[in-house]
Amino acid sequence: MDLIPRLDPDARRIISDFIIDRMVASGNGPAIVGLSGGLDSTLVLRLLTDALGPDRVRPLFLPYGAMNPSDLGYAEMASRSCGTDLEVMDIEGIVKAIPLELDGMVRGNAMARARMLVLYAVANAEGGLVIGTSNKSELLTGYFTKYGDGASDICPIGDLFKTQVRELSRNVNVPAPIIDRPPTAGLVAGQTDEGELHLPYPLLDQVLNGSIRGYSVSSIADSIDHSTTTVEEFDRSGFEPPVSEEDVMRVRSLMRASRHKRLSLQVPKLGPYTIGVDHRERL
Repeated sequence: MDLIPRLDPDARRIISDFIIDRMVASGNGPAIVGLSGGLDSTLVLRLLTDALGPDRVRPLFLPYGAMNPSDLGYAEMASRSCGTDLEVMDIEGIVKAIPLELDGMVRGNAMARARMLVLYAVANAEGGLVIGTSNKSELLTGYFTKYGDGASDICPIGDLFKTQVRELSRNVNVPAPIIDRPPTAGLVAGQTDEGELHLPYPLLDQVLNGSIRGYSVSSIADSIDHSTTTVEEFDRSGFEPPVSEEDVMRVRSLMRASRHKRLSLQVPKLGPYTIGVDHRERL
């Protein structure tokens, strides 16, 4: 059983058509995107500029003071490669204005929500849309901040697993140093995605792919292709192969526990036409 997610050869065209359709429907304002210098946001920037042209896309780099100083260099590299002008807006003052003592992931989540506040303020002022940069692996495991990086008007790569994001990035000539960067949310110093998830993305994506396709825990564990994962990815995650049934069950528990983060409105049913239950918007 092959669990490796395969990239649709028409993925680039499908996403481009989606972007154009949603931007036209919203009034053809600018596309506002938070650019971290990581792979996901760089790919989204490339797809936006390919679909709309650089003049219609406004990337914003939103640092928290001097935290993660190397990120700016990567964000500038990404912006230059797409022909856009990068703007820098520091969110430290917004986060520190919260009248609480914030530390660790509490502060990290506040940073993500502060960034979204700025992006939506810019989009509101200019009649544009906020473009999300979350991928399918993050969305399924809940590895995003609710009302932070999980909030957007459209999410062009939301149906691409992380491994597919990497493949499409190579296809559209995202700069190699950005493709090769260890994935990180950048909310806590030294944090990496795979370290927190305790699975390298090539293995995580296979577990997720098998789970959403309805395969049993045992069949998924038995079918994992460990050869897809590099030594560096194993080292970053701290994971010792092989993937066990317990590992599959842990990933499934992440999917269940994060369901609330994927539902924008959760409403108890009282009437015959309940929003979020009977009424689901489709464009």
